[in-house]
Amino acid sequence: MRLVVWGLGRHAIDKILPAVAEADGLDLYGVCSRNATTVNDCARKWNCQAWTSAEAMLSDPKVDVVYVATPIGLHAANSRDVLHSGKHVWCEKPFTSRLDETLELLESSRVIGVSVCEGQMYLYHPQFSRLRQYLSDGRIGRVLSVWSRFGIPKLENPGFRLDPTLGGGALFDVGCYPVSAIAALFPDKAAKIRYASVSARDGAPVDTDGCCVMGLSSGIEAVLEWRTNAGYHNEIEIWGEEGSVLTDKIFSKPATYRPLFRLRNVHGLETVEYTEAGDHFVRMLEAFRTISDDAQMMEIERNAIARRASLMDQIRLASTPRSTARV
Repeated sequence: MRLVVWGLGRHAIDKILPAVAEADGLDLYGVCSRNATTVNDCARKWNCQAWTSAEAMLSDPKVDVVYVATPIGLHAANSRDVLHSGKHVWCEKPFTSRLDETLELLESSRVIGVSVCEGQMYLYHPQFSRLRQYLSDGRIGRVLSVWSRFGIPKLENPGFRLDPTLGGGALFDVGCYPVSAIAALFPDKAAKIRYASVSARDGAPVDTDGCCVMGLSSGIEAVLEWRTNAGYHNEIEIWGEEGSVLTDKIFSKPATYRPLFRLRNVHGLETVEYTEAGDHFVRMLEAFRTISDDAQMMEIERNAIARRASLMDQIRLASTPRSTARV
Protein backbone atom coordinates (compact mmCIF):
# COMPACT_ATOMS: atom_id res chain seq x y z
CA MET A 1 0.00 0.00 0.00
CA ARG A 2 1.25 3.46 -0.92
CA LEU A 3 1.11 5.63 2.20
CA VAL A 4 1.41 9.37 2.75
CA VAL A 5 2.18 10.94 6.13
CA TRP A 6 0.14 14.13 6.57
CA GLY A 7 1.70 16.37 9.23
CA LEU A 8 5.43 16.52 9.90
CA GLY A 9 5.96 17.30 13.55
CA ARG A 10 8.86 15.84 15.48
CA HIS A 11 6.96 12.64 16.32
CA ALA A 12 6.14 11.93 12.69
CA ILE A 13 9.67 12.67 11.52
CA ASP A 14 11.42 10.65 14.25
CA LYS A 15 9.01 7.73 14.68
CA ILE A 16 6.43 7.35 11.92
CA LEU A 17 8.48 7.95 8.75
CA PRO A 18 11.20 5.42 9.70
CA ALA A 19 8.55 2.90 10.75
CA VAL A 20 6.67 3.20 7.46
CA ALA A 21 9.90 2.71 5.56
CA GLU A 22 10.67 -0.46 7.55
CA ALA A 23 7.19 -1.99 7.73
CA ASP A 24 6.38 -4.91 5.42
CA GLY A 25 3.66 -4.28 2.87
CA LEU A 26 3.95 -0.49 2.90
CA ASP A 27 5.58 2.02 0.60
CA LEU A 28 6.35 5.52 1.93
CA TYR A 29 4.90 7.19 -1.12
CA GLY A 30 4.95 10.78 0.12
CA VAL A 31 4.74 13.45 2.81
CA CYS A 32 2.43 16.43 3.18
CA SER A 33 2.73 19.59 5.28
CA ARG A 34 2.27 23.34 4.90
CA ASN A 35 5.94 23.82 5.77
CA ALA A 36 7.70 23.63 2.40
CA THR A 37 11.19 23.35 3.90
CA THR A 38 10.26 20.40 6.11
CA VAL A 39 8.35 18.70 3.28
CA ASN A 40 11.28 19.01 0.86
CA ASP A 41 13.81 17.86 3.46
CA CYS A 42 11.76 14.75 4.26
CA ALA A 43 11.08 14.01 0.60
CA ARG A 44 14.80 14.13 -0.18
CA LYS A 45 15.72 11.94 2.80
CA TRP A 46 13.11 9.28 2.05
CA ASN A 47 13.06 9.64 -1.75
CA CYS A 48 9.30 10.16 -1.88
CA GLN A 49 6.67 12.57 -3.19
CA ALA A 50 6.10 15.95 -1.53
CA TRP A 51 3.02 18.14 -1.17
CA THR A 52 2.30 21.40 0.61
CA SER A 53 -1.32 21.17 -0.56
CA ALA A 54 -3.57 18.56 1.06
CA GLU A 55 -6.01 18.88 -1.83
CA ALA A 56 -3.31 17.98 -4.34
CA MET A 57 -2.15 15.04 -2.22
CA LEU A 58 -5.67 13.66 -1.79
CA SER A 59 -6.38 13.93 -5.51
CA ASP A 60 -3.43 11.68 -6.39
CA PRO A 61 -4.96 8.31 -7.38
CA LYS A 62 -1.78 6.46 -6.40
CA VAL A 63 -2.25 7.27 -2.71
CA ASP A 64 -3.85 4.30 -0.92
CA VAL A 65 -3.69 5.38 2.72
CA VAL A 66 -3.02 8.59 4.63
CA TYR A 67 -1.47 8.58 8.09
CA VAL A 68 -2.85 11.69 9.80
CA ALA A 69 -0.21 13.14 12.13
CA THR A 70 -1.55 16.68 12.40
CA PRO A 71 -2.52 18.29 15.76
CA ILE A 72 -5.35 16.54 17.61
CA GLY A 73 -7.81 19.36 17.01
CA LEU A 74 -7.43 18.88 13.24
CA HIS A 75 -7.84 15.09 13.20
CA ALA A 76 -11.59 15.14 12.56
CA ALA A 77 -11.51 17.56 9.63
CA ASN A 78 -8.41 16.00 8.11
CA SER A 79 -9.73 12.45 8.45
CA ARG A 80 -13.05 13.51 6.94
CA ASP A 81 -11.19 14.87 3.89
CA VAL A 82 -9.24 11.63 3.56
CA LEU A 83 -12.40 9.54 3.74
CA HIS A 84 -14.15 11.69 1.17
CA SER A 85 -11.24 11.03 -1.18
CA GLY A 86 -11.86 7.29 -0.78
CA LYS A 87 -8.58 6.48 0.96
CA HIS A 88 -7.82 4.56 4.15
CA VAL A 89 -7.32 6.70 7.29
CA TRP A 90 -4.72 5.79 9.87
CA CYS A 91 -4.62 8.49 12.52
CA GLU A 92 -2.55 9.46 15.52
CA LYS A 93 -4.21 9.08 18.90
CA PRO A 94 -6.75 10.15 19.89
CA PHE A 95 -8.74 9.77 16.68
CA THR A 96 -10.68 12.96 17.43
CA SER A 97 -11.37 15.10 20.49
CA ARG A 98 -15.17 14.58 20.33
CA LEU A 99 -17.21 11.39 20.52
CA ASP A 100 -19.82 12.54 17.99
CA GLU A 101 -17.13 13.29 15.41
CA THR A 102 -15.46 9.93 15.99
CA LEU A 103 -18.73 8.04 15.53
CA GLU A 104 -19.56 10.05 12.40
CA LEU A 105 -16.21 9.23 10.81
CA LEU A 106 -16.42 5.56 11.74
CA GLU A 107 -19.82 5.32 10.08
CA SER A 108 -18.50 7.09 6.98
CA SER A 109 -15.68 4.57 6.73
CA ARG A 110 -18.25 1.73 6.86
CA VAL A 111 -20.24 3.24 4.02
CA ILE A 112 -17.17 3.93 1.91
CA GLY A 113 -15.58 0.58 2.73
CA VAL A 114 -12.16 1.75 3.88
CA SER A 115 -10.25 1.18 7.10
CA VAL A 116 -9.91 3.60 9.99
CA CYS A 117 -7.14 2.84 12.50
CA GLU A 118 -5.96 4.72 15.60
CA GLY A 119 -2.27 5.00 16.48
CA GLN A 120 -2.17 3.39 19.93
CA MET A 121 1.18 1.84 19.10
CA TYR A 122 1.88 0.19 22.47
CA LEU A 123 -1.07 -2.20 21.98
CA TYR A 124 0.97 -4.01 19.30
CA HIS A 125 4.13 -4.55 21.37
CA PRO A 126 5.01 -7.98 22.83
CA GLN A 127 4.86 -6.33 26.25
CA PHE A 128 1.13 -5.73 26.00
CA SER A 129 0.53 -9.18 24.55
CA ARG A 130 2.31 -10.72 27.54
CA LEU A 131 0.29 -8.58 29.96
CA ARG A 132 -2.90 -9.89 28.36
CA GLN A 133 -1.57 -13.42 28.66
CA TYR A 134 -1.11 -13.06 32.43
CA LEU A 135 -4.81 -12.23 32.66
CA SER A 136 -6.06 -14.95 30.33
CA ASP A 137 -4.00 -17.79 31.82
CA GLY A 138 -5.20 -17.08 35.36
CA ARG A 139 -1.70 -16.42 36.66
CA ILE A 140 -2.88 -13.71 39.09
CA GLY A 141 -6.41 -15.02 39.57
CA ARG A 142 -9.57 -12.96 39.34
CA VAL A 143 -8.66 -9.32 38.75
CA LEU A 144 -9.52 -6.93 41.57
CA SER A 145 -7.97 -3.64 40.51
CA VAL A 146 -5.77 -1.88 37.97
CA TRP A 147 -3.54 1.12 38.67
CA SER A 148 -1.91 3.01 35.81
CA ARG A 149 0.07 6.22 35.62
CA PHE A 150 1.54 8.10 32.68
CA GLY A 151 3.31 11.41 33.16
CA ILE A 152 5.89 13.29 31.12
CA PRO A 153 8.30 16.15 31.91
CA LYS A 154 7.81 19.67 30.64
CA LEU A 155 8.45 19.86 26.90
CA GLU A 156 10.85 22.46 25.52
CA ASN A 157 8.60 23.06 22.50
CA PRO A 158 5.06 21.95 23.40
CA GLY A 159 3.54 23.54 20.27
CA PHE A 160 -0.14 22.70 19.79
CA ARG A 161 -0.23 20.93 23.16
CA LEU A 162 -0.79 24.32 24.83
CA ASP A 163 -3.44 25.43 22.34
CA PRO A 164 -7.01 24.51 23.35
CA THR A 165 -8.26 25.16 19.81
CA LEU A 166 -5.90 22.47 18.49
CA GLY A 167 -6.83 19.81 21.02
CA GLY A 168 -4.10 20.56 23.52
CA GLY A 169 -4.16 19.28 27.08
CA ALA A 170 -3.00 16.35 29.16
CA LEU A 171 -6.18 14.27 28.86
CA PHE A 172 -5.89 13.94 25.09
CA ASP A 173 -2.09 13.92 24.98
CA VAL A 174 -1.23 11.38 27.71
CA GLY A 175 -4.46 10.47 29.52
CA CYS A 176 -5.72 8.57 26.49
CA TYR A 177 -3.03 5.91 27.04
CA PRO A 178 -4.13 4.49 30.41
CA VAL A 179 -7.76 4.83 29.29
CA SER A 180 -7.07 2.84 26.13
CA ALA A 181 -5.25 0.19 28.16
CA ILE A 182 -8.36 -0.45 30.25
CA ALA A 183 -10.48 -0.65 27.09
CA ALA A 184 -8.08 -3.17 25.53
CA LEU A 185 -7.51 -5.33 28.60
CA PHE A 186 -11.21 -5.60 29.44
CA PRO A 187 -13.08 -5.16 26.14
CA ASP A 188 -16.19 -6.98 27.32
CA LYS A 189 -16.55 -5.16 30.66
CA ALA A 190 -19.02 -2.31 31.06
CA ALA A 191 -17.44 0.78 32.61
CA LYS A 192 -18.77 3.47 34.93
CA ILE A 193 -16.85 6.58 35.92
CA ARG A 194 -16.99 6.89 39.71
CA TYR A 195 -14.79 9.99 39.93
CA ALA A 196 -12.79 12.15 37.53
CA SER A 197 -11.00 15.48 37.72
CA VAL A 198 -8.74 17.59 35.53
CA SER A 199 -6.46 20.42 36.59
CA ALA A 200 -4.88 23.40 34.84
CA ARG A 201 -1.86 24.21 36.94
CA ASP A 202 0.00 27.49 37.18
CA GLY A 203 -2.36 29.30 34.85
CA ALA A 204 -1.89 26.91 31.93
CA PRO A 205 -4.37 27.47 29.05
CA VAL A 206 -5.10 23.72 28.89
CA ASP A 207 -5.43 20.90 31.41
CA THR A 208 -2.07 19.72 32.72
CA ASP A 209 -3.11 16.63 34.71
CA GLY A 210 -6.02 14.50 35.79
CA CYS A 211 -7.18 11.33 37.46
CA CYS A 212 -10.07 8.92 37.21
CA VAL A 213 -11.61 6.08 39.19
CA MET A 214 -13.47 3.67 36.93
CA GLY A 215 -15.63 0.75 37.97
CA LEU A 216 -15.85 -2.22 35.62
CA SER A 217 -18.42 -4.97 35.62
CA SER A 218 -17.36 -8.03 37.64
CA GLY A 219 -16.10 -5.71 40.38
CA ILE A 220 -12.80 -4.49 38.90
CA GLU A 221 -11.68 -1.02 40.02
CA ALA A 222 -9.36 1.01 37.78
CA VAL A 223 -7.44 4.02 39.07
CA LEU A 224 -5.83 6.11 36.35
CA GLU A 225 -3.60 9.19 36.59
CA TRP A 226 -1.93 11.30 33.93
CA ARG A 227 0.28 14.39 34.05
CA THR A 228 2.38 16.74 32.00
CA ASN A 229 5.16 18.91 33.49
CA ALA A 230 5.97 16.16 35.99
CA GLY A 231 8.59 13.54 36.72
CA TYR A 232 8.35 10.71 34.22
CA HIS A 233 6.01 7.82 35.07
CA ASN A 234 4.85 5.10 32.66
CA GLU A 235 3.48 1.97 34.31
CA ILE A 236 0.57 -0.35 34.95
CA GLU A 237 -0.10 -2.75 37.83
CA ILE A 238 -2.84 -5.37 37.95
CA TRP A 239 -3.82 -6.90 41.30
CA GLY A 240 -5.68 -10.17 41.51
CA GLU A 241 -6.83 -12.68 44.09
CA GLU A 242 -3.79 -14.92 43.46
CA GLY A 243 -1.11 -12.27 42.93
CA SER A 244 -0.17 -9.17 40.97
CA VAL A 245 1.87 -8.01 37.99
CA LEU A 246 3.64 -4.68 37.50
CA THR A 247 5.37 -3.56 34.31
CA ASP A 248 7.15 -0.31 33.49
CA LYS A 249 7.39 1.64 30.22
CA ILE A 250 4.12 0.11 29.07
CA PHE A 251 3.06 3.03 26.87
CA SER A 252 6.34 4.31 25.47
CA LYS A 253 9.78 2.74 25.07
CA PRO A 254 12.70 2.52 22.64
CA ALA A 255 12.76 -0.34 20.17
CA THR A 256 15.73 -1.88 21.99
CA TYR A 257 13.99 -2.01 25.39
CA ARG A 258 13.33 -5.51 26.72
CA PRO A 259 10.27 -5.23 28.99
CA LEU A 260 10.24 -6.82 32.41
CA PHE A 261 7.35 -7.89 34.62
CA ARG A 262 7.43 -8.01 38.41
CA LEU A 263 5.08 -10.78 39.52
CA ARG A 264 4.05 -11.46 43.10
CA ASN A 265 2.25 -14.61 44.11
CA VAL A 266 -0.52 -14.85 46.70
CA HIS A 267 2.09 -14.75 49.51
CA GLY A 268 3.94 -11.72 48.11
CA LEU A 269 6.97 -13.62 46.82
CA GLU A 270 8.36 -11.79 43.77
CA THR A 271 9.74 -13.11 40.51
CA VAL A 272 10.86 -11.18 37.44
CA GLU A 273 10.10 -12.22 33.87
CA TYR A 274 11.03 -10.65 30.54
CA THR A 275 9.64 -10.52 27.04
CA GLU A 276 11.29 -9.58 23.76
CA ALA A 277 12.05 -6.08 22.52
CA GLY A 278 10.37 -4.68 19.43
CA ASP A 279 9.51 -1.53 17.51
CA HIS A 280 5.85 -0.98 18.31
CA PHE A 281 5.46 1.59 15.55
CA VAL A 282 6.52 -0.91 12.88
CA ARG A 283 4.33 -3.64 14.38
CA MET A 284 1.37 -1.26 14.56
CA LEU A 285 1.67 -0.26 10.91
CA GLU A 286 2.00 -3.87 9.79
CA ALA A 287 -1.14 -4.69 11.80
CA PHE A 288 -2.97 -1.79 10.16
CA ARG A 289 -1.92 -3.14 6.78
CA THR A 290 -3.50 -6.49 7.65
CA ILE A 291 -6.65 -4.85 9.02
CA SER A 292 -7.13 -2.93 5.77
CA ASP A 293 -7.43 -6.18 3.82
CA ASP A 294 -10.11 -7.71 6.05
CA ALA A 295 -13.63 -6.31 6.47
CA GLN A 296 -14.17 -8.14 9.76
CA MET A 297 -10.94 -6.81 11.23
CA MET A 298 -11.87 -3.32 10.05
CA GLU A 299 -15.06 -3.52 12.06
CA ILE A 300 -13.22 -4.80 15.13
CA GLU A 301 -10.90 -1.78 14.94
CA ARG A 302 -13.85 0.59 14.49
CA ASN A 303 -15.50 -0.84 17.59
CA ALA A 304 -12.26 -0.52 19.57
CA ILE A 305 -11.90 3.14 18.54
CA ALA A 306 -15.52 3.81 19.50
CA ARG A 307 -15.05 2.22 22.94
CA ARG A 308 -11.94 4.27 23.65
CA ALA A 309 -13.67 7.46 22.50
CA SER A 310 -16.70 6.70 24.66
CA LEU A 311 -14.58 6.23 27.78
CA MET A 312 -12.70 9.46 27.08
CA ASP A 313 -15.99 11.30 26.65
CA GLN A 314 -17.36 9.88 29.90
CA ILE A 315 -14.26 11.07 31.74
CA ARG A 316 -14.49 14.50 30.16
CA LEU A 317 -18.15 14.88 31.12
CA ALA A 318 -17.61 13.59 34.66
CA SER A 319 -14.50 15.65 35.35
CA THR A 320 -14.46 18.33 38.00
CA PRO A 321 -12.25 21.12 36.60
CA ARG A 322 -9.73 22.58 39.02
CA SER A 323 -7.34 25.48 38.52
CA THR A 324 -4.35 25.39 40.83
CA ALA A 325 -1.56 27.88 41.28
CA ARG A 326 1.99 27.28 42.50
CA VAL A 327 2.25 28.03 46.22
